[in-house]
Amino acid sequence: MDCTKCKLKGCRTQEPCGDNSALYAHGYLDDTTRPVIQAAAALVDDGRAGTLNRLEEIITYAKIRGYEKIGVAYCYGLEKEAVLLRQHLDDSGLKAVMVSCTVDGLTQSIVDPDKTTKAVSCNPLGQAHALNRVPVDFTILMGLCLGHDILLQRSLSMDFTTFVVKDRVLNHHPLLALSENRPEDVFLENISRDFNLIKADDFKRKLQKAGNPDEFYLLDLRGPEAFKKDGLPGSTNCLLTSLPKHYKALFPDKSKDLIAYCNGGIQSVYAVMFLTMKGYQNVKSLSGGISSYFQKG
Repeated sequence: MDCTKCKLKGCRTQEPCGDNSALYAHGYLDDTTRPVIQAAAALVDDGRAGTLNRLEEIITYAKIRGYEKIGVAYCYGLEKEAVLLRQHLDDSGLKAVMVSCTVDGLTQSIVDPDKTTKAVSCNPLGQAHALNRVPVDFTILMGLCLGHDILLQRSLSMDFTTFVVKDRVLNHHPLLALSENRPEDVFLENISRDFNLIKADDFKRKLQKAGNPDEFYLLDLRGPEAFKKDGLPGSTNCLLTSLPKHYKALFPDKSKDLIAYCNGGIQSVYAVMFLTMKGYQNVKSLSGGISSYFQKG
């Protein structure tokens, strides 16, 4: 089977090339399956698809399922980001149980007898044991090495999902490997850390000094629900995918300062690239996204 090579796509119109559903469809009626399906549907039904980022989806899913204790199995190399994730979970009323991959301090020679080094090893079985022992209701995987994530998943006694996939080469954005060297993706991969960025503190000062909200444009690239919840006053809400269609009407003055922000600071960099190519002279991206701004009070 290779669905990517199919030209008819009949399965999308209820005219599939084959039908084996009688062998498994009853599984959707199982009491352990139905709550998962219903919670997943709640994230995308009624036009909600595309309004939540991955972290917001995880938090919303956990609340729909009634989870209270959320385990996080993270790579020690991402501990700074793990702290931020813990804060988000805490702020959402969820109890975070954070377990580093170096839990229990096992040496590499214990984990792999073929090695003689005494350096501390990653310990996915230890992470699973710690989370199973609590126990937690749900586990988030964050940046574990390939192979270690497999062992963790085999050993967990609860449901789990992945938040971050480790990709040291592409700054943990593995989809860039499929970009076929598109200019915009190559640019983003090699972008300097200070490219058209405005730090949260400088952004705050700029907002405070503004005499009126029309002195510069503010672009909120998040979904409508997030914008309604905590969008900054004077901001214009527009999804990145909708920007090419609406940017001229939304931001008619190309000489005026424009600051774009999203949740984590990635989509806003794409917005800077796009608007700069369209002739806007003073476009900046909020470094770290609006989450960084809120963390600084």
